[in-house]
Amino acid sequence: MDDNKLQSRSVLAPLVFFAVATAMALIMMIATLVMWLTELIGSATWATLIVGGFFTFVAWLIYVLSVRQSILYVKDRLDTIYDVAFAVRNGYKVALRYLGSFVDEILRK
Repeated sequence: MDDNKLQSRSVLAPLVFFAVATAMALIMMIATLVMWLTELIGSATWATLIVGGFFTFVAWLIYVLSVRQSILYVKDRLDTIYDVAFAVRNGYKVALRYLGSFVDEILRK
């Protein structure tokens, strides 16, 4: 049992460090891109707006091409779960009503 816990820690820690290092590298690359674009066009404001607009467009494109389909799939699954839960709840209420009337009939006799 201890070996499994140690093994999961030894797998999780490098993944966390990798994710943090990747995020830091991306932030530094974006900052460098903004600085380079600032030198190129002479305005930090416009450089920031251009880079921000580009990444906004990329995020929108990713959403349209892949994430939206996943969200719709999850929504359909949640609707199915809701329908099943609603049917179970109604079935429980009907069974409870029949059981209550059955117990009332037994107690009246």
